[in-house]
Formats: sequence, C-alpha cells, structure tokens
Amino acid sequence: MGETVTSGGRPVRLERMGRPEIKNVVLASKTFDPVNSDIEIRDLYNEEDGFAVRQDYAGAYRARFNANLAFFDRLDGETVWPPDDQGAHPLTELLLADFLVVDISKPFSEDSCFEIETALLAGRDHTTCGGRAPNDDIVDTLYTLLVNGVDGPRISDGVDRATQPATHRFPYLVAPNANPPDLMTVFAALSAPPEPQRDAA
Repeated sequence: MGETVTSGGRPVRLERMGRPEIKNVVLASKTFDPVNSDIEIRDLYNEEDGFAVRQDYAGAYRARFNANLAFFDRLDGETVWPPDDQGAHPLTELLLADFLVVDISKPFSEDSCFEIETALLAGRDHTTCGGRAPNDDIVDTLYTLLVNGVDGPRISDGVDRATQPATHRFPYLVAPNANPPDLMTVFAALSAPPEPQRDAA
C-alpha cells in the first residue's frame, strides 16, 4: 500500500493509497451525519491504516459513511441500498475497508475500477483485475454505484476523459497539451459578473 508519511520524530501518515474519492466524495459532507456533524474526520481517516482501522474512531467513520451513503442513494428519489435494522448502509463495511483491490490472475480492462467489489456485491465472479487504471472514469463509476447500485444506469458528471489520455505503458505519461487553455482567461470568465438582463422591446 502506498502512503505519504512525515519524516523525523513520530511518523504521521498524511495520505495513503485506497479506493478513489472515498475521502473527497463519500466522507466530505458533515451535514447529514447526526453523530459527527461538528467534526472534520477526513484528516483522522487519512492517518488510518486501511487494513486496521483504529477501533476508537471506527464508530465515527461508520456514522459518516452511513449518513452520506444514504444521502447519495436518495438523490434520484429511489432507494437501491436499504439500511439494516440498525441503520447501517450496505456499502459501509465494504468501503471502510479502504484499500485498492487487485487480482493479478485476471486480465486488465479499462474502466474496471470497482469491478471486483460490484461482482462481490452481486454474487458473481469478477472478470477483470480490478484496481484503477489511469484512464478510468472513476467519478462516474463511484456515483453510479452509490446512486444506482451495482447494475443501474451509468451516471455521468459530464467529464468523460482527459484531454490527452494516459498511455498503456509505464510511466503512462503523454506529451504536454500543445494547446493548453489560458488559465487567466478561464478564471476571468468564471469570476465575471453576470450580464444584466434586458427586457424584450
């Protein structure tokens, strides 16, 4: 498992390799969490060993997962992940075990992120190596799982690929974009006040 740890003195884990966007998407909002609504737990979560979450904090993480996963499930007005009698979301334990799962005995496939996990949830054999490839549209995959379930219609965030996809050979880098956007122009357009509305004559 890859991780970023401070050097010198008591080492502190700042970040680690886990499943994509668990911290930034699933755990981000405090609004729906009735237990920890005044606590930012993502830094604590980053310090965790993905294979051995500290029991002192496990309940706080579970409460945040349960609350936020239920929020995502309700976005389309339907419930595909009903909680159990204690209010636990069906994905909480799976995602709390936050490490990237790869099966090197299976073939590589683009967009195979969460394929092992969704196969497990559906009770079928997985067919790819899983993991996360550089070109995987992981945000669409994650939103689809959270909102529409294992085999529901795919959700799109409107960004389907990079302007220049990564190569399939290590180190997966491509040449710089020959025509990158001018960031100052983009920022100026985003910060410009809206044009006044004019009544039709």
